[in-house]
Amino acid sequence: MGTVAGAVGIEADSDRAIFPNVRLETRLGQDKGIKLRLPLLIPGLGSTDIATQNWEGLAIGAALTGIPLTIGENVCGMDVNAKIQNGRVIHSPDLERRVKLYQKWQRDGYGTIVVQANVEDSRLGVLEYAIERLGVNAVELKWGQGAKDIGGEVKIKSLEKAQLLKKRSYIVLPDPLDPATIEEFKNGVFTEFERHSRVGMVTEEGFLETVTQLRKAGAKHVSLKTGAYRPADLARAVKFSSRAKIDYITV
Repeated sequence: MGTVAGAVGIEADSDRAIFPNVRLETRLGQDKGIKLRLPLLIPGLGSTDIATQNWEGLAIGAALTGIPLTIGENVCGMDVNAKIQNGRVIHSPDLERRVKLYQKWQRDGYGTIVVQANVEDSRLGVLEYAIERLGVNAVELKWGQGAKDIGGEVKIKSLEKAQLLKKRSYIVLPDPLDPATIEEFKNGVFTEFERHSRVGMVTEEGFLETVTQLRKAGAKHVSLKTGAYRPADLARAVKFSSRAKIDYITV
């Protein structure tokens, strides 16, 4: 609690103990290697239109402020210009744009750009691509759908895009590769598809193994995003994360 007597961190002088002299810098991580000018971070903003359309302001603002910014799920999978080879992403203009924009405006090593992965991202090798090709050193794993324990869903109004996402292993309903579905869509029986993300199944062994693999791939910092689930799940997140010695948890 506050007090009206004395000061902490500065001399008790009314001309010195003023707001401009407050220092809010801090560090995150097992090695305290993530420097923050402010004790804030921006959580996962993924493939949604609102993130895509406002990314320039978000990335430049976060980089100049010196706080971490997290690129959320499905960016590579939803990028129609991404190149997938043998089931793994080898190029994603959208992810590259997001990463490079932050890196360009980052100052004096403060903040970091974080790339998050869900089940589909992991299967596409998004984190490995980000680490090896884009120079990302901070990655985030995800339990459930982050803020909620169901899968993520978006509406797709293009048959071609729905088919592309289906081929990239997303759950797309109804099946856009089914001839009957194609005919019904073209005849106007329905006008949109649903794309769903899978919910990851958590085990301690699998979590520890994934963290180890990411570090071997070159990740300097690993974090976890989980939702406000039942107390047992939060305890599990803290327990597994402590054993894996990850850098922080976002809830």
